[in-house]
Amino acid sequence: MKSSAYIGLVAMMAACAGLTSCQADMDNPGLDTPQASLTPNTTILELKQLFENQTECLPLKDEATGEHYVIHGRVVSSDATGNIYKSLVIQDETAALAFSINQSSLYNSYRLGQDVVVDMTGLYIGYYRGLQQVGYPGDPYNGSPQLGFMAYDYWLAHAELNQLPDPDFKLVELNSDYPTDEYYCITFSDFNELNNATLPELQSQLVEFRNVSFSINEGEETYAPYQESVNRTLVDANGQTLTVRNSGYSNFYNQLLPEGRGNVRGILSYYGDAWQLVLRGPEDVMITTKGEESDPFTVQDVIDGTYAGMSGWVKGYIVGSVKAGVSSVTSASDVIFGAGAEMDNNVLIAADAAETDINKCVAVALPQMTQLRFWVNLADNPGVYKKELLVNGLLGRELGLPGVIDSRGGTSDFKLDGKEINPNGEAPAPSGSGTEADPYNVSYVMQSVNDETDVWVVGYVAGYVATGDFADGAEFSANEVNGSTNYLNSTNVILSAVAPMKCGTANSVPAQLTASTRPVLGLKLNPSIYGKQVKVKCRLATYLGVRGIRNISEVVEL
Repeated sequence: MKSSAYIGLVAMMAACAGLTSCQADMDNPGLDTPQASLTPNTTILELKQLFENQTECLPLKDEATGEHYVIHGRVVSSDATGNIYKSLVIQDETAALAFSINQSSLYNSYRLGQDVVVDMTGLYIGYYRGLQQVGYPGDPYNGSPQLGFMAYDYWLAHAELNQLPDPDFKLVELNSDYPTDEYYCITFSDFNELNNATLPELQSQLVEFRNVSFSINEGEETYAPYQESVNRTLVDANGQTLTVRNSGYSNFYNQLLPEGRGNVRGILSYYGDAWQLVLRGPEDVMITTKGEESDPFTVQDVIDGTYAGMSGWVKGYIVGSVKAGVSSVTSASDVIFGAGAEMDNNVLIAADAAETDINKCVAVALPQMTQLRFWVNLADNPGVYKKELLVNGLLGRELGLPGVIDSRGGTSDFKLDGKEINPNGEAPAPSGSGTEADPYNVSYVMQSVNDETDVWVVGYVAGYVATGDFADGAEFSANEVNGSTNYLNSTNVILSAVAPMKCGTANSVPAQLTASTRPVLGLKLNPSIYGKQVKVKCRLATYLGVRGIRNISEVVEL
């Protein structure tokens, strides 16, 4: 026998009620508890894989044994808002399946978390515009069979409710074990993760994309025009996009798309050859302008976990650090409150500068070889104790505590007591003759007037220009600025007259990279070069709005 499973969704749909809506009264005393007579013997994934490559709309039965395929699953869709149309999606511990049913207001009988057992014998499985689902043979499209709606009576003859709805759900990461005792929502940190997933497993699943925003055209934009289905676009932190399909017949069509960043849930549909997200309702959209520098997350916001997976600014007071050798904090004995510190890779922040309760603290990771670590760690800077720290990073967990992680750590990514660190010191005097034995220093390049070819320059690899010109786009860090094509393509680096942590625009120049030098100097391709002193053979010329370096033909690491 095979293990258990479940059902439901369609390609032309558009969202429904939130995860906790419409559940009232379902667990009141006196209700009859439905008990299915059918016993599941097949998982949803097994069923989908068995018929994955078939092109006809086939009635289901194991022809070899005559055995009925019986699956089960919990309802994850809802048509209460009208964004999902005549579709029901169920999910088991392996996958999810969409059912195309010619009936409106399915949410009245099939609430979120309701277990349903389905005898698939006689039902038709196939595709509608690339989405595998169950329904009834419909009109062909471009010569290919397509699945349409089944009659509601036909569905009722095959499906049984089992127990009362259980609205509790779990957030789980892709490729982790999916729970068998409740329905779940698969979380994604970026859209590229969809490329590594299989269609049978992910089609129709309830998903949550984190740290995303809507691409909104100039001016205000609603979810959809009246009585018109349209595509809207979600953008992840890396600039990748995903289509969100919205219906103009929904009861929230005229609401404005929210500005800011956040998490968005929905049913992961498929159309043609691309993924689409279908919202169940506006409650699935958890986007806010909170987390911007002008309205940073509080320490309590991080502790609550409401914004987990989002990137943004967090504000608190530096109150201590985690002890050396501690990988996961379990009590106050694992941390040091005060200016003393054993490690330079983290600090603790709290809402109160005098806080000594570990349950009210957030751990901030200080990435190595960044300005953030250089200026903020307590081991080297005891004077920052009790100072206000404003830091830009990803909300997650660090050393067993709610934390701020993955900060790029550049001077533009944090402030102490409301002030941005300005490491720019006096640049050394110009020196060198431009030969390999006696190269120019960066100060010479900065003060040069005439272009020179095939000369040598020495400097420290101190960052890159993320976008625009040098003055506005200089990033003194080895970490990626999300969406920076300059970083992704390794088109340039910054060379400084002084070592990183003491460098800035006052003692550095941009250097354009050629195809042959990108694997050596490009921080995306070779992040270990950050902080190293190098000597390059190049041309001195204007680059990115300032005097800089072009046409590098040779690189020597010192």
